[in-house]
Amino acid sequence: MTIPQTSAAEEMITRLGLTNIEVSYQPDRAKDSLDMDDTDRTFIADWCATHDRSVVIHGTDTMIETARVVAKRCPDKVVVLTGALQPARMRDTDAEFNLGGAVIAAQASVPGVYIVMDGKLFIWDKCKKNPTTGHFEPL
Repeated sequence: MTIPQTSAAEEMITRLGLTNIEVSYQPDRAKDSLDMDDTDRTFIADWCATHDRSVVIHGTDTMIETARVVAKRCPDKVVVLTGALQPARMRDTDAEFNLGGAVIAAQASVPGVYIVMDGKLFIWDKCKKNPTTGHFEPL
């Protein structure tokens, strides 16, 4: 698999003119969320712990597992996880929409860990991914 040296998120942020957004892209950590392990989740949680407000772009399959680790490590931070049902490099992606929602949620939310998908803001442990539709829904 070829790992791009720039992220789709960086490209979207530039295209949307969000000049006040700091981006940290770790190409050596880019992987399918199904291949993530506790080391990857701890890395994300440790990074979020150094920032008051963070948006994490993450694969949807294990997003809740990562949110669980982040919530334990960062109880006094605002962390919003988001992703896309269609990858950002595909034509009919929902990535930009979800990223925009996550950026707004990160600016407006009280400390906690959230998931933004499909135009909805969820508290991480109050939602699940429906395995049939692929969409997130409340518990």
